Amino acid sequence: MLLASGCPDPEARFNEFIDGSKDHRMDAGEGEGEGDGDGDGDTGIEGVPDMSGAYLFALETSLGPELPLQFVTTIDMTVNEDGSGAVADLSFQPLSLDQGEVLTPREFVGDPLVFPGVEFDMDGNYELDMGIVMVDGAANPITGSDITASLVVLGRIVHADALCGELTGMLMSPLESDLAGSTFAALRLADDGSDPSTLPLMFPYRCNMVPDMEEPEFSGTFLWALETSLGPDLPLQFATTVTYTASADGLSDTADFSFQPLSLDQGEILSPREFIGDPLEFPGVPVDADGKYMIDMGVVSVEGGANPITGSDITASLVIDGEIRNFNSMCGTLSGMLMSPLESDLAGSTFAAKRLADDGSDPGTLPTEFPYKCSQL
Repeated sequence: MLLASGCPDPEARFNEFIDGSKDHRMDAGEGEGEGDGDGDGDTGIEGVPDMSGAYLFALETSLGPELPLQFVTTIDMTVNEDGSGAVADLSFQPLSLDQGEVLTPREFVGDPLVFPGVEFDMDGNYELDMGIVMVDGAANPITGSDITASLVVLGRIVHADALCGELTGMLMSPLESDLAGSTFAALRLADDGSDPSTLPLMFPYRCNMVPDMEEPEFSGTFLWALETSLGPDLPLQFATTVTYTASADGLSDTADFSFQPLSLDQGEILSPREFIGDPLEFPGVPVDADGKYMIDMGVVSVEGGANPITGSDITASLVIDGEIRNFNSMCGTLSGMLMSPLESDLAGSTFAAKRLADDGSDPGTLPTEFPYKCSQL
């Protein structure tokens, strides 16, 4: 699968890659001498973004131009508090590909290649020495044979939704070959990559193919879970659809929010979770450059079938203070007053939302584990 670690001096090769990809890094916002206009000489980049999530990782080797090997790569990242770097666990799940094909069947095949504790520097650069790895032939669209190779990944973060770089090393089987010149790119997925039908039909496998980040395009449907002080660990749940409109300057973005209540039996969090009642609609919500937004909902009503705490109809005045954390998640706090079935201050209520792969109407596809506080993301 991936390529290589047959290079005699990985550190020198890494430095070479950093120098050679300078123009691409400048395109991503790290230009020389450009600054952010405040006279302090920095670029305005606020450290390493949290890259946690699933990506379609496509690797083009010199042996198979335009026939990239593909993996669903999962990243679990912890960013340093000061943004000066990060550590991540990476898992590469091979995808099956018929010989000569790039789109079929793309199902999980074989065991994932797992690499814990990969270090990223303050500019998002990383080096991963994979050692000797083996990949099932069903994931090899070039020859269809099992692959054994020693691999080193020299990569970097392009933006919050993409990585790219080079792969070096030696192919040992099914033939011997130097993998120098191999390239890869990885683009964030909206789901876990296990459904071939949701994988993108067009995708990059070189740095110069990586699309610019559409700053930001968060449209989609999320499982939005709200925990109140009246029902700890019994969150109300909504299939929340966000239609995002980005502005040219990135400073006056807006989003339309639609909160569709999900039914919940009293004391339950997983059943039945069917659409119930009318959605709560809030168009044109301003979103600032940091992804923060506020929704003054006014007085809203939610059917008792969506109330897992008492089962009674709810009337409340609500204000949401939220933040878009990344492509796949939002979280924040909720304040206001519960008016019915009893009167109570809702201060201290929290919510979190995770992106869904569909519109949330099928209870069978909703996640059984989900966050309802920022600290759980």
